Amino acid sequence: MNANCSAEVTETFDAHMLHAIARVQRRQWPEALLAATAAVALRAGDAGAWYALGRASKETGEPLTALACYRRALAIEPHNPAVLTSLGTLLHGLGQRDRAVRAYRDALAAHPGHTGARTSLDKLLEPPPGGMNRVLQISEEAARLQGSGKLAEALELHREALRIAPHLARIWFSAGLLAYESGDTFASLPLFEEAVRIDATLVPAAEAARRMCVNSGLFDKAAFYSRRVQSLKPSDDVRISLALTTAAISQSVDAIAVNRAAYEARIDAAIAANLKVTHLPAAVGMHGFFLAYHGQNDRLLQSKAAQLVSGAAPPTLTMSALHCRAPRRSGKLRVGLISAFLYNHSIGKTTRGLVEQLSREAFEVIAIRITPSKSDEVTDLVRRAADRMIDLDADLDAARDQIAKLELDILFYQDIGMEPQSYLLAFARLAPVQCVSFGHPNTTGIPNMDYFISNDLYEPDDAASHYSERLFLLHDLPTLAYYHRPAAPPPASRASFGLRDEDHVYVCPQTLFKLHPEFDALVHGILSRDPKGVAVFIRMHFDDYLEQVQQRFARTLPDVLDRIIFLDPMRSPRFLQLLSVADVCLDTLHFNGMNSSLEAFSVGAPIVTLPGRFQRGRHTQAMYKKMGILECIAADAADYVEIAVRLACDKNHARDVKRRILERNCVLYEDRRVVEEFERFFLFAMHAARTDIAQTHPAN
Repeated sequence: MNANCSAEVTETFDAHMLHAIARVQRRQWPEALLAATAAVALRAGDAGAWYALGRASKETGEPLTALACYRRALAIEPHNPAVLTSLGTLLHGLGQRDRAVRAYRDALAAHPGHTGARTSLDKLLEPPPGGMNRVLQISEEAARLQGSGKLAEALELHREALRIAPHLARIWFSAGLLAYESGDTFASLPLFEEAVRIDATLVPAAEAARRMCVNSGLFDKAAFYSRRVQSLKPSDDVRISLALTTAAISQSVDAIAVNRAAYEARIDAAIAANLKVTHLPAAVGMHGFFLAYHGQNDRLLQSKAAQLVSGAAPPTLTMSALHCRAPRRSGKLRVGLISAFLYNHSIGKTTRGLVEQLSREAFEVIAIRITPSKSDEVTDLVRRAADRMIDLDADLDAARDQIAKLELDILFYQDIGMEPQSYLLAFARLAPVQCVSFGHPNTTGIPNMDYFISNDLYEPDDAASHYSERLFLLHDLPTLAYYHRPAAPPPASRASFGLRDEDHVYVCPQTLFKLHPEFDALVHGILSRDPKGVAVFIRMHFDDYLEQVQQRFARTLPDVLDRIIFLDPMRSPRFLQLLSVADVCLDTLHFNGMNSSLEAFSVGAPIVTLPGRFQRGRHTQAMYKKMGILECIAADAADYVEIAVRLACDKNHARDVKRRILERNCVLYEDRRVVEEFERFFLFAMHAARTDIAQTHPAN
């Protein structure tokens, strides 16, 4: 009977597919849409069904649904040239020309003779008549726009020039610089790489690509461009930078151990070699940023990295501002909150409320922007809320001087290590109290960083041993941010994400480099237990990350690959819509969500979480504890799988959990106690600093 049933389903599926293909060929799009939808409902693991559904969706005015369907088809057949070509056409229509070119090139790599891909690519790259004269005009106009600070407009002109003359390496390089300076760092790397591909001797482009790969944890590419730069223009900067580079995506737990040992050995060798830097940002990059995702204690490695940097740098790196050694002036405590990400970014969202809410009777609040940086509506909100906002010079020495002149009492780094400048500034003594918190939740290893501010609901008993800084615990908080509740998104359909109503949707909304190798077994356990389950991840702007994760999944999850989906990056409210249609959200191991958990809870989405050894793996647990909802906190890996599957399969249970989240999530947002606890810390830390200054520099 089972065989007969299977044959009947196959026959029905084949009938729907034949009908869909026929309607596509006749351009009868509404009928094709119905037939393809029926085919996908019967066999979600068939790439052809998703491809047909994508084509029909595109032609019936649903380009985002089409995009999701093409991605679903490529998850099953990654090198299908027809799907890649259609994807390229869709991306071009959406204004994503560079990604369209990549899709066409991927199609030709898989099938060099594919006529559609070749014709589309040639048409996209074909220069118009009189093109070079236009390129010269564009260069002059772009330089004028760049000089007046209109970077986005200048970049768009560069893209026009590249459509005309894609063989000119210097235009690719110039476009990459503009993308970077305007804050779109993800877009800059492929532009730099194309410049190097065209002209291997263009040192500035190779150096820019090297830095981007170092900062992005693309270790193999970082090593490649480091060798290229060293062969053209040798320096200790490159040697130090490569010593401090770590990979973003780990292929296994064993690989993590090997890579950490190699990282430490490279640092030890660099210290022993007594290397000296000529340009600090080029040498340091984001150094140990990706260590935090390994699930291990990074205190020793971070301290060794700081030792290498301070030993290789000029003495000005550890300079001390004059006011830090003098008795404090009278008046309000002057607090500076510093970051490169004071815009619609996770840091901007968690900083904004503190800037707005700190008592102006006790504190003067100065927002300090590391540049280059984006500016948007969140930047404007922070600017209006602060007593002052300062944009730092991009030059490190000048930026240090700007901060020193502010004569701050407290310098609060909202993050350290997410870009080079914050890390390098933190070596100097620019305020009597210098502190950092959860923005990038790892110790810095920097001697002049006084405090790491955390929360007693986050930290385990041995927490002090995880930090080179003095650990200060705020009390009984679900989050370390005065967080504004996200606005409710408009309703969305699952179909708009390429998902079916009958699917059990498990969304992991975290960045791909948070996917620790141990997480793969949890995903496998969930999808093995739940045949209706699909696991949804969000790809990042670097295709390299996706390729490395897919390579790992092909080895660790081979039998469920057809039920793993990667969606394109999205901003609110689209991201909130995805969370709202999920049955379950999957928290990553060792490094939880913070913003994403707060956003998921705002729409009532249940999150399964397994607390780890370090505070960065215990955020979601604290939020649940404050809401009084404990059944989604797993005791171990098996419990994690059990909780997730029950939430997806037991609709009554899931509705009850969602109802309680929506009833109780008010404790997570706009909590004045968060601000009061930070104020308590500031007053405590400043009193301790004054006492220390008085003892060290007694009045004459």
